[in-house]
Amino acid sequence: MQVVFIQAYYKSMIENELVKIGKEVTHNYKDTDLLDQTSYKNSMNILVFDESGDIKYSSQSSDKPFYIDLNSAITNLQKNNGNYTTYTVKIPRLKSESIVYANKENGTYIIVSTNIEPIGAATKVLSNQLVYITIILIILSFIISIYISKKFVKPITEITNTSKELGKGNYDVVFKLSEYEELNNLASSLNYSANELKKTDGLRKELIANVSHDIKTPLTIIKAYSEMIKDLSGDIKEKRDEHLSVIIGQADLLTKLTDDMMNLSRLETGTAKLNIQQYNIIAQVIDILNGFKCFEDHKFILNVENNLEEYIVNADKIKIYQVLYNLISNAVNFVGEDKTVCVNILDKTDSVKIEIKDNGKGIADVSQIFDRYYKSNDKFRKSGCGTGLGLSIVKNILELHKFKYGVDSKVAIGTTFWFEVDKKV
Repeated sequence: MQVVFIQAYYKSMIENELVKIGKEVTHNYKDTDLLDQTSYKNSMNILVFDESGDIKYSSQSSDKPFYIDLNSAITNLQKNNGNYTTYTVKIPRLKSESIVYANKENGTYIIVSTNIEPIGAATKVLSNQLVYITIILIILSFIISIYISKKFVKPITEITNTSKELGKGNYDVVFKLSEYEELNNLASSLNYSANELKKTDGLRKELIANVSHDIKTPLTIIKAYSEMIKDLSGDIKEKRDEHLSVIIGQADLLTKLTDDMMNLSRLETGTAKLNIQQYNIIAQVIDILNGFKCFEDHKFILNVENNLEEYIVNADKIKIYQVLYNLISNAVNFVGEDKTVCVNILDKTDSVKIEIKDNGKGIADVSQIFDRYYKSNDKFRKSGCGTGLGLSIVKNILELHKFKYGVDSKVAIGTTFWFEVDKKV
């Protein structure tokens, strides 16, 4: 392709140059010195003759320079209506070609011709060179491709090997970054996945340990008190009833733990469905607070903005009941010395904001407070203070509703959990 293009380009370039020089010669065909100089500098043959065929000027001694047929020049010129023309003449005997420029000025014919044989030699040289250049480039391409492929494959191989380690359960692996952006993005994603898997594995182990502990403790107590009834208090009604009450309480705790785990599992797997309805959330809060009146040493305060008796909201009544119960129960378990739990109901434009506040010791780190079995430095979840799944259930229910929620806490001052419920449209 290069040879073909060079031939076409070279021929077009020679022809344009020939026309330019031919026009100049036509305007100065009487200046023999200029004609000699032009012929010599450009390696062109110039011929000037009149209509009778008498040669007025020739740059060659022969009257047929480069074997140009005068009659052929006149014929081609006439075909072009007297304007200048260019055409190609093949010279079989010399196995070459010439480009001819023909023009007529004041009854005088001006012929300028040049041999285009040099293009043949040039293309032959290029053809020979291209063979060697192609071979060299193929070898270089092969070497470079091997180098690049090894450089590119190496980080992929490292990622593959590291992935195998990750698949074996080694979550401490680190996927190395490389100089390629795409592989860096892949390595970063895999590092994130490894960290999440490590975190999940830790939570799984912690969950198993906590659930085992929470199940074992009441079972141990149930067994111990059952043996006491069998061996000691079976015939003593007061003692027997006391021991049976402990057993029933521990059984209730086991039931609560099982129910919480089942509810959380439904929420996290997406199998829980919402039953949205309109109801008065103030009445719901009052009903839950009445259930905590058994804590005679606690003080429960309900503040309703604008002193309204009802706020109609759109939500799943049963699930929001779980949210309120868990948050109030949490405040009761970690209440401050004043034994006061405050519930604020605030009116917003499109929602109702519920705040459950205690004046307890507060939480230093609230970033993971809604995780299952979360433990702060002071063991936020204590044995006997719930199942440790309540706040995780709260989070999943509110996210299922797409409600806003959060927690504000200051150490030694207190903690406020809040969430917003959509108003009736």
